[in-house]
This record gives sequence, structure tokens and C-alpha cells, in this order.
Amino acid sequence: MLLRRISGLARLALVTVSVLVMMGGCSSAHRPTPPAPANGTEVVGRLVAMKDDRPVDGGIELTLETAPGVQERVRVPSVFIAGPRDSIQAMHEVVDGSKIGDRLRARGARDEDGVLRAKVIELLPR
Repeated sequence: MLLRRISGLARLALVTVSVLVMMGGCSSAHRPTPPAPANGTEVVGRLVAMKDDRPVDGGIELTLETAPGVQERVRVPSVFIAGPRDSIQAMHEVVDGSKIGDRLRARGARDEDGVLRAKVIELLPR
């Protein structure tokens, strides 16, 4: 009977430790990203930098200056993904027609790093 009680306590301890480990493993040191509005997040700013990873089948990372000294990163996905690509190709065409200093509007959702994952990009008049 003592053996059963110890094994029952051991099981309880094992379950408790397992739950605590799982909860600790799911925690994040990142600050939470504020929830996006129902219609997504919009960033408008001047293009100040562009990292083009298309030669290695990647996407494009844009840096927009939204206010003096305030920069936002915007990622445009690769066209080499499964599924519909028309909207992605349209964003690539806008980026191809843009140059440093142009005003752009990007709409999408933020990822866990706070970077805007673009769904739509528009070139705005200066």
C-alpha cells in the first residue's frame, strides 16, 4: 500500500513538473505585438532602404520612414510560394517601379517581430 501511495505521488509530481515545463516552454521573452485593427495594419512612408532577396528565391524587405527618425520594416513575400501569386506579383511590380525616396503605402499584418507582412503595396504621389 505504501508502494502504491508513493507511485501515485510520483505520478502526480511527474504530471505537475510536465505541465510546468510545457508552460515555461511556451512563454516568450518577446513583448506582445499589439493586435491589428480588423482591417489590418497600414504603414505609409518614404522608402529609405530595400533588401532584395529575389535572386535567391526570397522576398523583399523594405524600410519605410514614417516620420523623421521613425522607420518601419515591411516584408513582401517571395513569388516562389504555393498558391495564388497574382497579388504577390503585383506587389513586386510596385516595388520594381519604386526608388529610394518614393512614398509607399503597405497594408497587411504584423508578425511576431513587429514587421509588417504586406498583402498590398501602393506607390503614392509625392
